[in-house]
Amino acid sequence: MNALQSLVPPRFRPAAKRAFFAGQRIVNLPLTALHKLVLTPAHLLVRRSRTHRKLEIGPGEERIAGFETLNVIPASNVDFLWDAAKRLPFRDGTFDVVYASHILEHIPWYRTEEVLAEWVRIVAPEGRLEIWVPDGLKICKAFVDAEERHSPDYEQDGWYRFNDEKDPCRWASGRIFSYGDGVGTLGHPNWHLAVFSYRYLEQALKRAGCRNVERLQRSQVRGHDHGWINLGIAGIK
Repeated sequence: MNALQSLVPPRFRPAAKRAFFAGQRIVNLPLTALHKLVLTPAHLLVRRSRTHRKLEIGPGEERIAGFETLNVIPASNVDFLWDAAKRLPFRDGTFDVVYASHILEHIPWYRTEEVLAEWVRIVAPEGRLEIWVPDGLKICKAFVDAEERHSPDYEQDGWYRFNDEKDPCRWASGRIFSYGDGVGTLGHPNWHLAVFSYRYLEQALKRAGCRNVERLQRSQVRGHDHGWINLGIAGIK
């Protein structure tokens, strides 16, 4: 995408981006239909009787070994095309591990506890729910310190999308709200809709039915490590 963008004159780039993403959506229509009508139902049926299953909600580009995958966007490494904010198509206690990295923040903040309860529902007794999200408290602290004390702490993150000047306010906006598809399409699944602290997530997981809730270390990331902003938490059902 970046290589193609460099070939387009700057004044035409916004329109070119919109055209690119519109074309991408059209290309994905047949794959979406195939997933919804054939692949997802087939995977649900074939795997229904399996035991010792693990599920990743919102997989990255690389599949985690031993995990089935669920995502709202179709891809070759997605087993179940489904919205993780809705009731999931699995029986109670299906999975020994449910893993969701940087997914919960894409669900409206006022639905966090409702959605966590649904994720806990499909965890097996004594099974484990593992969640990673952006650390909202760390981001907000770094933003305030940068503005009020000119602290460079936020620079430890090293993420400056749409922010060549590395302005701390633009950095905080990107980390808190994300950037959608990059051309301003409202409703795109890449926007962030919630902010988290460890205290709140610990409380929410306990209310959802988890016990032995603990903070995860970065060494416990199973897939892509989002780095400095990562906040991990896990609980046992």
